[in-house]
Amino acid sequence: MCWPRSFCCRCPGSSSFPWPASLTFGRTPRRLPLPQPTLLSPWPCNPLPMTPPPPQFIPQTRWDSFDEPPPFIGMTPAPCAPMTPFLPPILPSPQAWPQPQINLSPELCSPRGTHPYLEWDITQFPSSAQLCTTPYSRKPAPLDGGATFPPTHLLTLSFADNPVTQVWEQQWGPIFARGQGAHALTVEDVLDAVYRYFNTPLTPEDRELVSPHAWGLICDAYYARLPRSPNMRAYDARRGALRLDVLTGTRKFSGLQCVGRDHFRLTLTA
Repeated sequence: MCWPRSFCCRCPGSSSFPWPASLTFGRTPRRLPLPQPTLLSPWPCNPLPMTPPPPQFIPQTRWDSFDEPPPFIGMTPAPCAPMTPFLPPILPSPQAWPQPQINLSPELCSPRGTHPYLEWDITQFPSSAQLCTTPYSRKPAPLDGGATFPPTHLLTLSFADNPVTQVWEQQWGPIFARGQGAHALTVEDVLDAVYRYFNTPLTPEDRELVSPHAWGLICDAYYARLPRSPNMRAYDARRGALRLDVLTGTRKFSGLQCVGRDHFRLTLTA
């Protein structure tokens, strides 16, 4: 018979006395674990399972024909402009100085009747020009004097003052008066340019521009000029009609008028 179990009994037999599970005979009793406080958190306690993303589904293109593979469609590059070489910036040009106005000498710009003026017939040589200072005084023109101020080397002269002369000027061109070499333009250079321009014989092309009636008037002016010509009659007869015969009597020099910086209009009177 076994006595009730006591603290001194080590009987391994069973007993109906309910001993705490934490107590063991012959050992230091173990303490029950303290309850842990529960902290409330706004986040869910259960973490989300780390599942990998599903693989991307790429639809397979069905080939209707296995002879040729489908064409490769690549990315079309965006168009871009070709690189231009480096160009230095264009610097603004400095402001050009105003060109001075060309003024003619009084002998060339004065019309007939306004003293002093040049008395000259374009059918005669320039050396025959006379300078009229008063109604009763005439002297040789200063041909070696400067034609313009400031000096220049080229003048363009126009003589068209009516539709008829305008047609002839378009055919022949303007009159260009040039200085001799490096020298500035003189009065003689201007008169000599006018004389050589109008004392040029007419060409067959000029003859085709006029009607038979107009050609008859030109021939009349030619025969009326022969007695006053400074040249030999045989020389004038061989040359035939000249440009000045087209003017039909307007052969007196009557000055130049400025129509531009270096462009002037020649006035001729009967």
